[in-house]
Amino acid sequence: MLIFPNWFANFHFFDWLAFAFFLTGLFGYRYYLSFMLKRHSHRLFLGKLQQYRHAWINGHSGGQDRIVVVQTLRNMLMAASFMASTSILLIMGAFNLLRTLAPPEMAGNFFMTGISQQPVEVFKILLIILILSYTFFNFTWHIREVNYMSMVLNISKEQLDEIEGGDSSDHIARMFLTSGIYFSLGMRGYYFLIPLLIWFFSPVLMICATALILYVLIHRDLAA
Repeated sequence: MLIFPNWFANFHFFDWLAFAFFLTGLFGYRYYLSFMLKRHSHRLFLGKLQQYRHAWINGHSGGQDRIVVVQTLRNMLMAASFMASTSILLIMGAFNLLRTLAPPEMAGNFFMTGISQQPVEVFKILLIILILSYTFFNFTWHIREVNYMSMVLNISKEQLDEIEGGDSSDHIARMFLTSGIYFSLGMRGYYFLIPLLIWFFSPVLMICATALILYVLIHRDLAA
């Protein structure tokens, strides 16, 4: 038998409501952010930030002002590395907590039948691990893009144009913009951890926390 019927049988009505509201808010916000960036980026703070990044690339590509470039990229790498390391530490802590609720000797039965004294709490921890994994991969992809830029930005503009077969500014700018989006998604993953943590106390409080997080994020996004 699959685990989900046995797990969800322990959900109360407000647990279902809170979980559904959280998923709707999470994926709905992700769609909203993607739609606005593609169609109305000028209305978003993130869209304005992307314009700043584009201007920075145009001003520093081609090996100019190398000290400024190196320092800026170093700051970006340090911030993302700290966030990625924090994600790993939190994942390890979540797995350690998971062991107390589902000991290793019960793991086989648990993942097949959902047998546990606290199946709902275990499910919540697994969701937290999933969100933390999402933030970790976003931060590491940001680091990957910044590492590429650290090499590309030290090549002369003429050589870059020759490699790209034309003006290389747009290509480098897209790389920079992509890295910024990955970092932003990683940070938003952290924000959506808050309702999951509050879920341990009350599903009603989780609904309130999800609504508050969505309000703050959307208000911030539109503060361009």
